[in-house]
Amino acid sequence: MDILNLLERIEDIIEDASKFPLSSKVMVDKEEILEVINEIRLKLPDEINRASWVAKERQRILNEAQSEADDLIEKAKEQQKILIEESEITRQAKDYANQLIQEAEQRASEMKTGAYNYSDEILSKLQDKIKEINNIIEDNREELKNM
Repeated sequence: MDILNLLERIEDIIEDASKFPLSSKVMVDKEEILEVINEIRLKLPDEINRASWVAKERQRILNEAQSEADDLIEKAKEQQKILIEESEITRQAKDYANQLIQEAEQRASEMKTGAYNYSDEILSKLQDKIKEINNIIEDNREELKNM
């Protein structure tokens, strides 16, 4: 059972709870709520581990992109050296090699940007979810304190 299901369970407990007459306050089973909150506490490290995994995966993607970029640049430079033989061929080779280098650098830059954006998006979603869960827990705790 994940954290969102546990929070829904707390909501269900509150929705199904007996209401005090002429009031919006409800009476809930303290042990039942505390049990669900304890389960949430146990699940939170999983969410934190997932965030850590996302950060490591981001770094792995960046390293892979850099390695590919380096390989592409090295291949382009090797190609450039091979093509240096005659003046016309040399000029054409230099143009082609420069184009390969630019394409490789552009592709590396795009891959890097894509990896950063992907990692940022995942971390942002995870951060929003954790904030949402924290707000719900705080609201529920506040309601429990007001009873």
